[in-house]
Amino acid sequence: MDENNIYKILNKGFIKQNKSFVNTIGDDAAIWKFGKKQIAISCDSQIENIHFSQKFSNLYEIGYRSVTIAISDLSAMGANPLFFTNSLNIKKGMQFKKINKIYEGFKDAAQDYNIELVGGNITSSNFFSIDITVVGDIKNNFISRGAKNNEKIYVTGNIGSANAGLRLLKKKNILRKAKELINSYKKPSPNILESKILSSTGSISSMMDITDGLLNDLRKLINFKNKNLGAQLYWDKIPKSNLLNKYFKVSLIKDIVLNGGDDYQLLFTVKKNHNKKFEKLMKKNRIDVFNIGYTNNNKSIKLEFNGSNKIVEEKGYVHKF
Repeated sequence: MDENNIYKILNKGFIKQNKSFVNTIGDDAAIWKFGKKQIAISCDSQIENIHFSQKFSNLYEIGYRSVTIAISDLSAMGANPLFFTNSLNIKKGMQFKKINKIYEGFKDAAQDYNIELVGGNITSSNFFSIDITVVGDIKNNFISRGAKNNEKIYVTGNIGSANAGLRLLKKKNILRKAKELINSYKKPSPNILESKILSSTGSISSMMDITDGLLNDLRKLINFKNKNLGAQLYWDKIPKSNLLNKYFKVSLIKDIVLNGGDDYQLLFTVKKNHNKKFEKLMKKNRIDVFNIGYTNNNKSIKLEFNGSNKIVEEKGYVHKF
């Protein structure tokens, strides 16, 4: 059993009593609509040795990252962050000064992204974890998962940098020149501005953030409503940091980019016949977007790579139980 089975159980077992919640369980956030207002609500868990390790990140970085990746779920829906709560499960014996470092990370992330901490919960535990619940408002129409056939696929920035940074952190000798990649993992930036502009265009048909790998999340995006959709991707069109070639072999770069995860770039599709208008608007607003392929009815995901076009295996992260 994996997380996808859990979503099926929840969607079958819980019949919506409140029609004010307008999207499906399994999206990046729940949308609560009342009158002309739309509120996005999302929660995210970070568990030690699953989502982070103190071997590679200090407690300040872990606290900061926990807030920003939760905010990223709001960005994936086209929402602007307003406030958050946190629940800390703290290992017995953790010193106060260490706990304070977590909250310093919370504080700086809150200042950087104009979001307010309004409450939460603290408990003593046998394991260390951080749960963040974020709330935001939506000025335009919210954007759900669920692409349609023959739509262009886009991303907002480099793919694979965060996973490359994590791989370098696991090496004993960390090169200072790799700081860009390492920071992509340690301090991800939610695409709030990009999200606002994208949601205002009326051209976006589906969107989510990349957390579990490009291929894995693309599958979630396109099959959320239509299980028969597939996609065609082009390796040369996927944006990547030039530093990948410096530190990794080509065969490993391919896996890092396609399956690495933790990028928190926005992955989205654009409605048919909207591409020229959309790209012109993005250029006007100086927002970088990259067309990496398109959706189709072939069910599989194919990648054109070095002159060949083959089905690619989806090996991104999936929670299994």
